[in-house]
Amino acid sequence: MGKEVFRVSTLDERRNFYNKEFSIKKLRDWFTKNNLRFPQLCALDAGTETKIIIDKKLKNNMYYFPFKELKKQIAKYIPEDIYYDRNLYLNPDKILNNLNFNERIAQELVFDVDSDNFKCGFHGDGKVCRNCLEKAFRSAVRLKSALRKKGFMKIEILYSGRGFHVHVLDNKAFYLTNEKRRRLSIKFSKYGIDEWVSNGDIHLIRMPYSLNSLVSKIVIPLKKNSIKDLFEKSNPKFLKLSST
Repeated sequence: MGKEVFRVSTLDERRNFYNKEFSIKKLRDWFTKNNLRFPQLCALDAGTETKIIIDKKLKNNMYYFPFKELKKQIAKYIPEDIYYDRNLYLNPDKILNNLNFNERIAQELVFDVDSDNFKCGFHGDGKVCRNCLEKAFRSAVRLKSALRKKGFMKIEILYSGRGFHVHVLDNKAFYLTNEKRRRLSIKFSKYGIDEWVSNGDIHLIRMPYSLNSLVSKIVIPLKKNSIKDLFEKSNPKFLKLSST
């Protein structure tokens, strides 16, 4: 088992990543491939957890904007994290004004298999290592199989940097009631999920191909239920250079 580096990214590293590595085209292709409409709203955390932040007025606050402004807002704030809103709204412009996210008409179903839920014995709370991530990965694959037995067939797994996001993309999943989402969260709690994500309380999810700057890893889709080369492919260039 190889050694992996999980550390906070500096502001310059974040800037270099978004200037040279992040691809809007790859992001759009991911949504298109999975027959998803582009998100109506996106959000960024400018630097709450790391305290590495350009505009300190945004500390402890999510900043929301339409998807078409993604490139512009990244360049302006060089954010710690970027998310997209899983909700579908009748009037997204209204939501930007009132931030009443309960006015959704549908929501993408996602399960967050968090490495914090797997005690691997190699580190303290709040840390992450390859061992607990491999445990989380195996659990995410088992969860995918369990979801298929429940009739959900269009499922994508993404590595989030600290765990795995299991995206359920069947059309029927978008229109589940809150009660049905809660039942699924309870049923699948044994897979190490954070239930507040799948039961709909949290409407944001990490943007594919963005940088999780808390651990300096790229959010990437997995292929064929495999983590072969995962950690190498998820390393941004600045991390590869610092290890040589």
